[in-house]
Amino acid sequence: MQYCPKCKVNIRGRKSCCPLCQGQLRLIDGEPNAPFPTLKKKKISNVTLFKVCTFLFIALEIIFATINIQTGKEYPFVGITMMGLAVAWVTLVTTLYLRNNLIKVITFEVIVAIAVDIVVDYKTGRHGWSVEWMVPSTLFGLAIATIITAKVLKLRLDEYILYLVLDLLMAISQIIFIKNGLNDFTWPAVVVIMVYLILISGLIIFRFSDLKNAAHKMFNL
Repeated sequence: MQYCPKCKVNIRGRKSCCPLCQGQLRLIDGEPNAPFPTLKKKKISNVTLFKVCTFLFIALEIIFATINIQTGKEYPFVGITMMGLAVAWVTLVTTLYLRNNLIKVITFEVIVAIAVDIVVDYKTGRHGWSVEWMVPSTLFGLAIATIITAKVLKLRLDEYILYLVLDLLMAISQIIFIKNGLNDFTWPAVVVIMVYLILISGLIIFRFSDLKNAAHKMFNL
């Protein structure tokens, strides 16, 4: 560390003269200010958090499974609670390991939520609310959330366009429920498919280069 007695400033590195006054420098011992900020150590690492939450998840699943067996599955809420715990654990793992890609986290959690809601709907008597209303509205909200998140994070289109294509494929998959007579009120599903088709068509026509660049990055073409 060097010091300029005229300017009264410390200067890092080795300089032949003061960059401010061109005066002679004095060499001093030590470095009063570290060149880089000192980061505080995390009290709990991600690995430790994962292990603790996984242990709690397994313990609770064992407890509820024991209750379910001992009561002869008399209480339906026990099974739903176990499923909810599983979803919470999957969400935690996803957030820990995909935290640098918020759009990927949102997309994955939506897929899990859709699957869980469909299972709950059919386990409670197949009322149809999941495929008629929940799935279409969730997929529509996913498109909005993806675009807003991308704008807030100032992402380039080629960084998230493939997620919109994936959303389109999920929207089109609703045809399976319609063709098999599982969706008696098809308007919400059809409208969401229509919106996604229009959105992706516009992107292909006007921003095909971004889609091509994204495909090159993902598949190393």
